[in-house]
Amino acid sequence: MKQIFAYLFICLTVLAPRSIWAQATVNENLETASIYVDAVKGSDSNPGTQSLPFKSISAATSVAQTNNYKGVGTKVIINPGTYRETVTLIGSSYYTSAPITFQANGSGVVVSGAVQYDNWHTYSGNSSVYSAPWANNWGLCVPLASGPLAADAVLRREMVFVNGVQLTQVMKAGQMRAGTFAVDEKNGKIYIWPAASVDINTADVEVATLPEVFHVVGVSNVVVRGMTFQYANSCRDNNAVYVGGSAKNILFDNDSFLWNNAIGLHIFNPVTNFTVQNSVANHNGQSGMMSVMAKNGVWKNVTTSFNNWRGAQGSYYNWNTGGFHFYNAHDQTISGLVTAYNQTHGVHWDTDAQNVTVTNMVATQNLAIGAVVEKSEGPVSITNSHMCGNNLGVKFSYLYQGGFVLRNSENVTLTNSTLYNNSTSQVNVIGQKGGIQVTNWETGQSYNLRSQNFTHTGNAVEAVGSQNTFEDSYLNGTDWTVFQTTLNSNKNNWWNGSGSTVFEVPVSEMHSLSGWRTVTAQDGLSTWSQPSDLSAACAVSSVPDYWLVVDNPSVTVAQDGTAAFNYSLFSFGGMTGTAAFAVDGTVEIPGVSLKVSDKSVPLTGTTTAAMQVAESTSPGTYPITAYATANGVTRTITTFLIVPVTSVRVSTLGLQFPTTKVRTASPVESFTITNFGKKLLTLSSLSFTGAKDYTETDNCGAVLTAGETCTVNVTFTPKAVGPRNGVLTINDGDANGPQVITLTGSGK
Repeated sequence: MKQIFAYLFICLTVLAPRSIWAQATVNENLETASIYVDAVKGSDSNPGTQSLPFKSISAATSVAQTNNYKGVGTKVIINPGTYRETVTLIGSSYYTSAPITFQANGSGVVVSGAVQYDNWHTYSGNSSVYSAPWANNWGLCVPLASGPLAADAVLRREMVFVNGVQLTQVMKAGQMRAGTFAVDEKNGKIYIWPAASVDINTADVEVATLPEVFHVVGVSNVVVRGMTFQYANSCRDNNAVYVGGSAKNILFDNDSFLWNNAIGLHIFNPVTNFTVQNSVANHNGQSGMMSVMAKNGVWKNVTTSFNNWRGAQGSYYNWNTGGFHFYNAHDQTISGLVTAYNQTHGVHWDTDAQNVTVTNMVATQNLAIGAVVEKSEGPVSITNSHMCGNNLGVKFSYLYQGGFVLRNSENVTLTNSTLYNNSTSQVNVIGQKGGIQVTNWETGQSYNLRSQNFTHTGNAVEAVGSQNTFEDSYLNGTDWTVFQTTLNSNKNNWWNGSGSTVFEVPVSEMHSLSGWRTVTAQDGLSTWSQPSDLSAACAVSSVPDYWLVVDNPSVTVAQDGTAAFNYSLFSFGGMTGTAAFAVDGTVEIPGVSLKVSDKSVPLTGTTTAAMQVAESTSPGTYPITAYATANGVTRTITTFLIVPVTSVRVSTLGLQFPTTKVRTASPVESFTITNFGKKLLTLSSLSFTGAKDYTETDNCGAVLTAGETCTVNVTFTPKAVGPRNGVLTINDGDANGPQVITLTGSGK
């Protein structure tokens, strides 16, 4: 009997809906006191009654806290208006369990981190530009020590809005264009260039000055309902709205977190038993919402879209960000999440995700991955969800690519979901060979996580064009064996109308569905047929806008002195037109010349900034900023040109030979090696790899003296028909060596 009972208990535990994870349960019926706030008619010298309301939410909060100390629950009723303040609740030993609710009394309750600016004067150098005094001196935010190099644009916190429209920040007044602003801290000036239709005398110009607008630490039984939190100018990795410090029983209901410089809403360790529902976190500079080491959370009908615009200004697309970013998430239930048009991942479960259940999620049109589970022990269950059109940045060869991505994670389940038109693959497995060590933040238990125990059943998977349906980017050897022997994949509908060989497993081995079945021993009951329209499930409306995106955050000057950044424009929401494109920063670097392939770029077009760097250019890391202006909107992106420490210059990076008859020598192709340094340069060897069809002669010797040039002559003698490509490596004593020359030829 005990064995039967134990078996039934296990079954019920497994089959029970994951919504059993605890959530906020605030008893608002215990709120017997009411306090009223009115930004227009109120005064903080009033008693806070309905007829004599307070002017600020902070004044009402102080009374609500006093009531709480007495065990009296309080409802703070807030009339429509803009409240330019930071509302703070800090726990203490005096706090009781009495609840506090912040309730919007109708629409239009805004807690803002901005102040209104006036006294604008026309700038003498340009009648479209206006200036005003600037008293702030914030400088650059402090970057994360472990993060990649961040451009100044990513580390700024200034924001300006004109009649509710954001202006894009540039780093100096000389870089300004329509739709931008600049701050001159040294001379105490701010400059704005609003749309031509703006009348500066009547315009509402708002400048963000507060780093946080709502702060809750160590307080429980709090409800926030119907409010908008915007324009907080917090530094990257900080937040507009923060809940932390052992807070529990926290409910956000029907709230908005909009146009903040970094994170909109941040739930931080060790918050427990919280609910965020019917809420929106859009247009934030880093992440819409973020949860770190929080437990027993419910996220219901939440939207996190158009985020990471601040990071995108420095091609900071992947680091510590996402439309929704979970870190160390335990016992979380997510339902009805929409995450779209983020210039980063849609949703990222980042490290130590455990007991996470996701239903009815839509992740679409994100620059990077739609949804990624990384370094997590699980279980993580995703069902009835849709991932479409993600990884729009695929043409730039980003590392993490796909609609749904698994990185060194275990016990992940993806069922009854759709994956459509995601580049480069609908499902992608990436990671680190041999596993990644992760520690559970609650138990202290350590795991060496490898991708295994992945369940993929009942899904409709449609790749488009050259996309794969399933792609393995690293699994091989024992890693592949562990994954393959624990994989559960069946009853799926796979499809690509352009070709059937779209399963890449293990690394670099391409298969059709039958081959996939052979190498995985899975999907015996799956089909290869075109499913019904999968895109409909991912239909999400968008505001008119466009992105400016670059292929690399930094480029090192090549051995022939060249460097190039490739830019692309993405438009959405029906925006059309052509952008005026320009690049700034090369004039300040001695010896660098610039050529832009196209200075007038369609909003769905591309352009290239090609640079030639002289031998005399000093080694260093130089910021390069590109600008695109269309329809009065300017988008910028800063990258880095890296000039390495080197004393070698080759005349070309590649030699291309004509198609040559087999066993016949081609005409000679030559290149030069120059030592432009002031010391002797040793040349230890010139060696070929790849096809054994190339030979060389040279006059280089064992060393090159300062300023000396030598010539290398290469001959192509194909040994077989078809492409016979190779590589010539120059091994030398240069700090940036070896030098590599690609060799291209074909036999006939």
